[in-house]
Amino acid sequence: MFEILPNPSLETLLLAGRAMLLVGAFWVFSLAFIRWRRANERDNAQLQAQLERAFVEMRSLHESVMVMSARLEAMCERSEMESRLAPAGSPSAHRGYDMAARLAKNGAGVEELIANCGISRHEAELLARLHSARETVASAASRATQRGQQEAMRHESRPGLGVEQQGAHAQPPQGAAGRKRGSLLSVVG
Repeated sequence: MFEILPNPSLETLLLAGRAMLLVGAFWVFSLAFIRWRRANERDNAQLQAQLERAFVEMRSLHESVMVMSARLEAMCERSEMESRLAPAGSPSAHRGYDMAARLAKNGAGVEELIANCGISRHEAELLARLHSARETVASAASRATQRGQQEAMRHESRPGLGVEQQGAHAQPPQGAAGRKRGSLLSVVG
């Protein structure tokens, strides 16, 4: 039945060689395909793990955002309620400025204003300058008024001088004449 050919022909040998070559190529191709598929499965598994981690982190961030949003809403409601309860402007700030003005009028220093009233250094310096300037103007005006009254009393005490002669001897108060035009004292007084 099966006889083995004693002398195979060249064509038969070439045909058998081509068949072996094709089987070898198919085998190499199947090995390469199996390796490629396994590598692809590993990459997919790694990608799936990264995707799961990203989803977990995203859920965590979403929960954090929801908590922060709830806190923000609570703070907004609290501030709205406080603003409804408190009148416009801060009364404690007004009281601090009022107290600082009173202390400055009484001659308090800048450091004392800062320590007691909770105002800034620049505000304290401004109040001290403002109220010391008012004090200076007020004291100058009172001195001028006192001088004017003294002059009037002297003129009344001189018998025999007429009103015209008394007016010629009267001098303007030095406080008003000594002021320079355009100075702060002339504006305030």
